[in-house]
Amino acid sequence: MPSTHLPVRWLQNRSLPLLVGLCSGALAFLLAWLVIDVSHTKARTEIAAQAQSHLLQIRDRLDRQLQSTLSVPETVAAFVAAQGHMPPEIFASVVGRLLESRANIRNLALAPDNVISDIFPRLGNEKALGLRYLDNPQQRAAVERSIQTRRTVVAGPIPLVQGGLGIVSRTPVFLSKPPGTPAMAEPRYWGIVSLTVNADALFAEVGLNTDQMGFQVAARGLDAMGAQGAVFIGRAGLFDETPVTLDVPLPGGGSWMLGAVPVVGWKAAGSAPALVVTLSYVFALLLGVLSAWLVRAHQQVLALASHDRLTGLPNRRLFEDRLSQAVLAAHRDRRAGALLLVDLDGFKAVNDSRGHGCGDQVLVHVAQRLAGLARANDTAARLGGDEFGLVLNAVTSPQTALDVAQRVLRDIGAPIRLDPGEYVSVGASIGVAVFQGDPTEALPALIERADQALYASKRSGRGKATLAASADQPAGAT
Repeated sequence: MPSTHLPVRWLQNRSLPLLVGLCSGALAFLLAWLVIDVSHTKARTEIAAQAQSHLLQIRDRLDRQLQSTLSVPETVAAFVAAQGHMPPEIFASVVGRLLESRANIRNLALAPDNVISDIFPRLGNEKALGLRYLDNPQQRAAVERSIQTRRTVVAGPIPLVQGGLGIVSRTPVFLSKPPGTPAMAEPRYWGIVSLTVNADALFAEVGLNTDQMGFQVAARGLDAMGAQGAVFIGRAGLFDETPVTLDVPLPGGGSWMLGAVPVVGWKAAGSAPALVVTLSYVFALLLGVLSAWLVRAHQQVLALASHDRLTGLPNRRLFEDRLSQAVLAAHRDRRAGALLLVDLDGFKAVNDSRGHGCGDQVLVHVAQRLAGLARANDTAARLGGDEFGLVLNAVTSPQTALDVAQRVLRDIGAPIRLDPGEYVSVGASIGVAVFQGDPTEALPALIERADQALYASKRSGRGKATLAASADQPAGAT
């Protein structure tokens, strides 16, 4: 008959609380780490979206400012294209009016045939008059590109002689075709309208040169080179910190690139508060400790249900379970085992004369001696009162079982030292039943055979071990 108490032995493993505590603690730590990591990822995604929104706002403001600023040379170029020229007095008057509300424009120059002939304001810019763009290596490339594309080209930012950074635009002027000109005829190139913008003022106006909304911002793409161009505002190292980026298309082709990172850095910005992290890991630790404590408490409950409270030995219920397992193993492995029932002799006299406290000490000492004789796979138990049991999982012969019984008699019979320093002695009678795993013999019948052998030992004068026999053979005492 299969055992109904097999889980008990596994649950009583001393390492189980530690194992459960470590596993549950590790699982809780992993869960806490995953939650914190997901929270970090989510926070970083939200921060990146905020950075993108911030850059979009900067780009929108920058686009509006550039369009407004570049409308000035476009207006002047349209006038020249229509009139064929722009007299100095008209140039000064028109440009002066156009620049009244645009403080970020430093100057505007006319360059017919790519040579500066007039500039506004004239004061402070006289040295620029007569400058030939195509003879100037720093100016030539942008001028030629504007002529080829027939569009305004933005260059820079570049350092200005007056200090600070400047953005220079080149707007090509192609004269309007006179009436009657063939449609296939190319318009005649007149020259360049050049505009210099105070980049520092422009960037300050759009909020590009300051940290705002918790973000550091930088821009790269000198001379409209985009991601390949040098950084011209902000920290150069910012683009090595996995920034959120956004392109700013420029007139005439090319672009600038804006980049943004949190002021405190990505790691700090996306991290959960230190208190939350600490509490999460403390909770994981406490969960591990609590799990270990609960398993240990459950083990103690099982021990109370399956072990004798006084001696700590298995009780009758667990003993019969172990005996059942031993019988099944003997049948399976084709070997013999033995059941020893031990009843103390003289215990009642000690218990009555010296009190229950001394009697309990005697029982504890007997239990320790019996457990000391049991091998790793054997089971020693207290069955109740002064009755004990021993299951031997493997014996080579009935005589082997009797030899063990003799050692039990010898050890139990040795004097027992009580707490006051006094010694007492008790004896024992033993009934031995050998089993071969006979499937036809029920467990109660096996116990009954050992019990009858025990009574035979008692009747023969006590201090004896009697081997139970089959029904047609008499029991033998030794």
